[in-house]
Amino acid sequence: MEKFLNWLEKFLTWFFALTFGALLIYAGLRYRSHVEEESDLLLQAKKQNTPETYLAFLRECRRCPEEQAVKKALDALQQRMGLLSRLSSNHLPERAGITQPVFSPDGKIILATGGRGPDFWDAETGRRASHGDKTFTRSGGRHQVDALDFAADGRRIGAGMVGRDGGRLMIWDLSSEALVGEREVEAADIRGVLFSPDSAWLAWRGDGPVGLWNPMVGRFLRGTHEGVSSMAFLREENGGSYFLTAGGHELMTWEPTSMEAIKHQLIDSDRALLGLSRDGRVVAFSDGQVLELWDTAPVRPLAELRDLVGDITAFCRETATGRIVVGTQVGRVYLWDPLASPVPLGYVAAHEGPVETLACGGEGRAISTGWDGARVWNLDKIKGQPVAESARQRK
Repeated sequence: MEKFLNWLEKFLTWFFALTFGALLIYAGLRYRSHVEEESDLLLQAKKQNTPETYLAFLRECRRCPEEQAVKKALDALQQRMGLLSRLSSNHLPERAGITQPVFSPDGKIILATGGRGPDFWDAETGRRASHGDKTFTRSGGRHQVDALDFAADGRRIGAGMVGRDGGRLMIWDLSSEALVGEREVEAADIRGVLFSPDSAWLAWRGDGPVGLWNPMVGRFLRGTHEGVSSMAFLREENGGSYFLTAGGHELMTWEPTSMEAIKHQLIDSDRALLGLSRDGRVVAFSDGQVLELWDTAPVRPLAELRDLVGDITAFCRETATGRIVVGTQVGRVYLWDPLASPVPLGYVAAHEGPVETLACGGEGRAISTGWDGARVWNLDKIKGQPVAESARQRK
């Protein structure tokens, strides 16, 4: 009996030792598998099936085998959250991006550039329109473009670019595909162009010089607003308009046919200027995750938006509804009605990296650009994505 008990004791000791060792090995393998699973961005993306996880994978993926499949899955998710189309960029050089986007008045066509001349895209499909080549490969067409705008009547486009001793302005007629006018701007690189509401004048700005040009009547006007970084035309109820320029905390109002300075106002904000809305109704300031809006007519605070995910990089205003679209450093696009709520109506994870530019257009559409291309959004669908999701994800 004593020998049996000794044998049983040894057997049990070895059994428990081996079992404990096996458990340790199993636990180690499970932990290693868990760590590898957590670090596998593609596995996490498929598991969670959210735009954020697919975008996180794409940030690390450069020509990896799964890239196209992940983009397809991302598009399917974003389409339910407001994505209307991606703008085709197959005709552009590998590292070229789409910049300077602006909508046609009806919101159906997008004018933008990949750097060399203006191009057109169908907003709903994202396909590049062929008539861009026919129009701009003529004399004066394929040049480095630094600024673009679509006339309010949809008949002409204006461009700003580098000239011989400064900048150069050009206007094309879309129906005849002819160059309407060309003008050198002495000692001023062109940073932006903007058509007046009646489509007769093309406003321009440099790093201080600002002005108006009407090639049909041969008038070229020039003024100075040091530090100017944004401009707009503000329409009045009587049908008239004023030309506005903003720089730093200064807002200047100009008479739009003489460039006579009418008002010079200081805005009492501690935040940095983000810009004027295209319709001139609001001027925006930002400080990290805070957006501050001022009404330009009485020049008074309008509304404030706080605590977004990522520092604010861009905004635009939908003229018809007054809704504000906001882009952030982490690639999110938010929709906000400043008169209805202190918080956004919704958001979508839109880009792999920072939202570089935003433009609002007709038909409730907006376009955002980033290093991963340009996307067109249906704002009414973004409205369906509650911001509460953002708070839960941060937790």
